[in-house]
Amino acid sequence: MAQPHILEQVDDQFGSFSVEELTYDGRNSRVLFSGPSHSAQSGLALDGNPKLLFDYIQQLFELALDLNPKNILILGGGTLTLATALCKHLPKTKITAVEINKDLIDLAEKYFGYEKDPRLTVILDDAEHFVARQKEHHYELIVTDLFNDLAIPDQFMSQTFAKQLKRILKTDGIVATNCIAALFGLGSQPVLKLATAYQKTIGRTRVLRVDNYRHYLGWTPQNLLVLAGRGTEDLLRGLAQVQLNVQGRVF
Repeated sequence: MAQPHILEQVDDQFGSFSVEELTYDGRNSRVLFSGPSHSAQSGLALDGNPKLLFDYIQQLFELALDLNPKNILILGGGTLTLATALCKHLPKTKITAVEINKDLIDLAEKYFGYEKDPRLTVILDDAEHFVARQKEHHYELIVTDLFNDLAIPDQFMSQTFAKQLKRILKTDGIVATNCIAALFGLGSQPVLKLATAYQKTIGRTRVLRVDNYRHYLGWTPQNLLVLAGRGTEDLLRGLAQVQLNVQGRVF
């Protein structure tokens, strides 16, 4: 597709969104863009290739398949592309997706393949409020993908929130977070803050690049996966680990 085709535009209290069909990363796709930066928030490939459109979503998908958990919590469900894919491939897993914006859930059903499933519970709520109400040690995998345009809100990078995640995480569970940040310079502050919070509260923490085949400059913002919890060394071994040195700790 040479030119993007806009299918729908939505303006609500959370910002501006557009669903567009276009060529994205060399693939015919349907993509949700948001915010003043027109950032790609969710995507669905239309080319028949089963690989998920965004590299970080594909890596989270593979992580969940490896863990094969009984209960997954996704904070920041967006248009539910990850939750929908996991439902198809993990028939014995219960998935809870929390999304604050009802318009995104409506767009998920209309454009991104979401269908109601008894194993997938979609909750319209603020992630911080939802987590505070949950019982202890319930989830084997918690995925967080919480953004305001390209930035993770400060409260979701805090040690306070990390402690809440640990409280509802099973003893051998994993927290996996998508973070957009540079590898050094001022642009690295989000991943440094997040990794430090996780290391101090949840435990062993690794930062991984999700697309090893690309050659980003170190100061270019990119998707990084921050994994925290026991047994992270055995997960996603094919990805390059980012070496961040924070107050004597190397991630």
